[in-house]
Amino acid sequence: MIVCGASVAFLLGTEVTWRTLALTGLFPCIALLLDLCFVPESPRWLAKVGQEKEFQVALQKFRGKDADVSCEAAEIEDYIETLQNLPKASMLDLFQRKYLHPMIVGVGLMVFQQFGGINGIGFYVSETFVSAGISSGKIGTIAYACIQVSATGTFVGCISTGTSFFLKAMACFSSGSQL
Repeated sequence: MIVCGASVAFLLGTEVTWRTLALTGLFPCIALLLDLCFVPESPRWLAKVGQEKEFQVALQKFRGKDADVSCEAAEIEDYIETLQNLPKASMLDLFQRKYLHPMIVGVGLMVFQQFGGINGIGFYVSETFVSAGISSGKIGTIAYACIQVSATGTFVGCISTGTSFFLKAMACFSSGSQL
């Protein structure tokens, strides 16, 4: 989905100004913000804060009105009780000596990741194609967006095909079933 969204933005960017393109990015945000009004509370969160009646109603709503949720409700309540009996951790616990190496590696990877990647290519794609001799940066941007989407589709297709053959070889499926 990210690749498709980026490709649509590249394609729109060839036809509209950057201000219009920035404003079009508001539409998905507004739609998601409005949709938040219709998302019910999490049953686990309701159980954690002690709202038992709302917890049962939310769980029943998620599973359907005819579903028996008593077993799952008991499991969630047991989990919440176990969770509350665990020792509490704080942010300062991350800076103990035993966590020093994993923290340095994790933060270092996040920092150095910002120096590379596809964003450096995507931001300068039109200038790159013009420097390479293409007459218009728009043509290069459109080509880049199409290749980006097709490469993602090819990757997903290859992974699906490979998984299908692997599962077939492992006799997970009968010869007539499809993945």
